[in-house]
Amino acid sequence: MNHRFRRTPFSRQVHVCFALVCILSVVLSGCVAAQPGAAPAAEDESIELTWLDVCAPITTPITDALVEKFEATHPNVKVTIECSQGDYAEGIFAKAAAGNLPDVMFSADLFTVPFVENGVLVNLEALSEAEGANTFEDIYPNILGLGQVVGTPGTYMIPASWDSVQMYYNKDMFAAAGAPMPTDDWSWDDLISACQTIQEANENVDCISIGGSSGWDWWAYFIPWIVGYGGKPVSDDFKTSTFSSPESLAGIQAYVDLWTQYDVMMPLGADIPGGGQGCFESQNCATFFHIPGFMKTFREQITDFDWDVAVTPSHPIAHATGMGTFGYGITKDSAHPDLAWELIKVLASKEIQGQILRGYGGMPFLKSMADDPIFDELEPPPANVKAFIRGGGVGIFPPMGYPSKCGSLYAGLINQTIRTALEESIRGAKTVEQAFVDADAEIQACLDTAE
Repeated sequence: MNHRFRRTPFSRQVHVCFALVCILSVVLSGCVAAQPGAAPAAEDESIELTWLDVCAPITTPITDALVEKFEATHPNVKVTIECSQGDYAEGIFAKAAAGNLPDVMFSADLFTVPFVENGVLVNLEALSEAEGANTFEDIYPNILGLGQVVGTPGTYMIPASWDSVQMYYNKDMFAAAGAPMPTDDWSWDDLISACQTIQEANENVDCISIGGSSGWDWWAYFIPWIVGYGGKPVSDDFKTSTFSSPESLAGIQAYVDLWTQYDVMMPLGADIPGGGQGCFESQNCATFFHIPGFMKTFREQITDFDWDVAVTPSHPIAHATGMGTFGYGITKDSAHPDLAWELIKVLASKEIQGQILRGYGGMPFLKSMADDPIFDELEPPPANVKAFIRGGGVGIFPPMGYPSKCGSLYAGLINQTIRTALEESIRGAKTVEQAFVDADAEIQACLDTAE
C-alpha cells in the first residue's frame, strides 16, 4: 500500500462514542456549508486528499480497503490519513472555524445532527446525483437514516456497516444449566426464564451483562423498551417530552424490573474489568448485547467456551432494538469533493461490504446482499450470523431532532436527566413514575424555551 499515514494516537473517547455512549462536546455555531461540485482535477495533476479518522481497530481495515481500491484507479492521487487526537467533536469544530477541515472525515450517528447543523459536512446525495447515480437506493433506510437529519434534505454520512444491537450468548453455559438455547423468535419473557435457570445453576453469574458503571443508560438498550410497549420518548415535532406517558412508563418499568424484580442484570456500580464485554468474556455473564463488530474480537479472544448470536428478544407490542453506526463524510472545506466522493462511495459496494463481513467486522447494509452466498462461506462462530440481518430489520435509531440547547439522548441535559431518572428507579430512590414525571418536567422546561 502506498498511501501515507500520520499515525497519531486516536482518542479512546471517540472509539467509545460509536460503540457505547459518549458525551458530545459543546457545539459551536456559525459554520456555513459549502456546496459540492468543485471542478475535477486534470488526470495528470498530482493531488493529495486528506482524511481524518479515529484509527481504531474497527475502522482501520475499512479505511485501508477504501484507499487501496481508490489509489489503484487514481494513480495521480495520494490519500493521507491523519489520526485524531483528543476530543473528536471539539477538534472538528475548531478546524471548521479555521476553514481547514480535511477532505474526508470520520463521523458517527451521534455526530450527525451537530455536524450537519453547523455546516461541517456536505450533502452526499448531491454528489451522487451529479454523476447520474443513486448510490443510496440499495441501503437499508433505517441505517441510512443515521446520516440524515429530520427537516434537512440529504444524506451526510455513508455508514460503514448495518450495526444493530443483538444478543451474543454463551452456548456452553446455557447447555450446562439445562436452559433452552435462544432462538431468533424469543420474547424477553423467554430470556428472563432462561436467565433464572442459569443463575440458579451458577451462583456468581449475572445473566445479562448490562449494568456496572456505564452503558446501562445507553439509548440503544432502554429506548427499544419504550417503543416495544407502544410508547415513544418525544412527540414527532419534538415539542413534548413523553417519557411519562402510560405506554412509555410501562416499557421503562419492564426494563427496570430486570434489576429490581428478576435480578438478571449486572448490579449498577459493579466493578467488572472490561465492563459488560469483560463480564461475558470471563463467563461471569451469560449474554452480551451489542453490534456485530464484536464478532471479530470474540473470535480472537474467546477460546474456552462456545458462543453464538440470536436476535434481541421481542417486547409485547413491538419488536425493537437499537442501532447505530460510524461512517464517513465529505467536509465543507474539501478542495476536491468529487474525488473525495469517488474515494468513499465504494463503501456502498458489494465488494467492500463483503470484505467487511468476511473480516467479521460488520453486517452488509445493502438490501441486495441479504441472501448473498457469502454468508454460507463464513466459518462459525457465530453459526447464526444472519441474526444480525434479521434483527437489523427491527432496528430503530434515536430521535435526533431535539433543540441543540437541550442536548440529546447522547449528551447534554436530556442525556443526564434520563440517566438520573433511570438510576433513581433502579436503585429504588424513586418509583419509575416519580422519576420520569420529574424527568419529563425538566426536559419540557427546556423544550418550551428552545427556539
